[in-house]
Amino acid sequence: MARKMFHGGNTMFTKSILVTGVAAALALVPAPRAQADAGDFIGGAIVGGLIGHAITKDQQRRKAQSHRSTSTRNYRAPAPRIPVTEHGRTTQTALNYFGFEAGRVDGQIGRGTRSAIERYQAAMGYPVNGRAFDGGQYDFLMQAHSWAINGGQAQTRLTGQPLLMAYRQQRATGQSTQLAAMPTVPVQPQAAATVAPAAQLPNLFAGQAQTVSLANHCNAVMLQTSTNGGYVTRATLTNGDFALSEQFCLARSYAIAQGEDVMSRIQALSPDQVASQCAAYGERLAPQVAGLSLRGPAEVTAEMRGLALSSGVPPADLAATSRVCLSVGYGRDDMDMALGSALLLVALGEPAYGELLGHHLREGFGTSERPDLARQWYDTSLNAIDAGARVVFMPSDPNRTQLLRAAMADQTADNPVRVQQATLPTFALSD
Repeated sequence: MARKMFHGGNTMFTKSILVTGVAAALALVPAPRAQADAGDFIGGAIVGGLIGHAITKDQQRRKAQSHRSTSTRNYRAPAPRIPVTEHGRTTQTALNYFGFEAGRVDGQIGRGTRSAIERYQAAMGYPVNGRAFDGGQYDFLMQAHSWAINGGQAQTRLTGQPLLMAYRQQRATGQSTQLAAMPTVPVQPQAAATVAPAAQLPNLFAGQAQTVSLANHCNAVMLQTSTNGGYVTRATLTNGDFALSEQFCLARSYAIAQGEDVMSRIQALSPDQVASQCAAYGERLAPQVAGLSLRGPAEVTAEMRGLALSSGVPPADLAATSRVCLSVGYGRDDMDMALGSALLLVALGEPAYGELLGHHLREGFGTSERPDLARQWYDTSLNAIDAGARVVFMPSDPNRTQLLRAAMADQTADNPVRVQQATLPTFALSD
């Protein structure tokens, strides 16, 4: 994979990341910004200016609303605050995705969300009671959402409730819903005498492995999960390798949903504009991604932490940017963008994201396969969670870390870890 390298060390990284304006674009709280010198301007314009303007406008709007609300004569005591939960966020995200309109994804299960739950229950034939949303109903909704964003929607070309029904149908039958084949225009064959033989050209990449799409891989994993009747648990674990793949795709789905939640708070900015900023973000982190298969977690994290500190961008802004770009990277199958964002989140004090790096190194998506380094990333992430670090994937499941450890042990027993040496291509030269 062709990669653009940093020039000038940390100084150039600082200038580049400020030029893109990604952090300023996706910042959730106002914070002082480092000033860029005249050399950071390209064609007289800063790439991230549009995003910074959008955030400023949003902050002004919020301040104006706050002033109006506090100056109202007929003041009313605020209603009791509804708790914000990750369970609420994922429920709202999935309900909105399938067209049940739960409203803004804020993690608060209020009247609008309960109404959306009731519409979902009615569509599925469940007992209708928005306050009784049991685990089975929730799990089915989460599995359907994961399947849809991991290729189900692209495969069926359906949206909303029809897409949900397609998932239910393939769960019931064990078969995926396929589109009818598109009609093709027949081409009349030419006479053999008129076809000139193609010149035989050398192919330096003949026999090389093709790039595999993580989205397609996760689609296949989720279909197998559906066929199996649900996710592997600690009690049903028989194949550690598949269980880890399943948890990889589940974590990927959570990362996409979390990033979309952060992105929803940015107004007056299209998804394509955000994606453009994230593309530049991933490009500048590509050299650090290249080091994942060569060095251990401590060394790679320390280097990334140094780059983050030298950038002059507030850590909160970088973290918000990374969550969005992690989501965009996975959604677009851009592994440099996704891996660079996950690595930066680890460097900024979110060690739970190290699980993703372990998955990538184990399966070879966006990096070379290094099962030995994958094990180190898994251990680093899970040990940090055991020590009290914030859980970011499936926080409502207290047994997930035990499942990951058991799957690692099972996978290691079946496939002993061997350190892979990096190899370089060589050419035989004749005398």
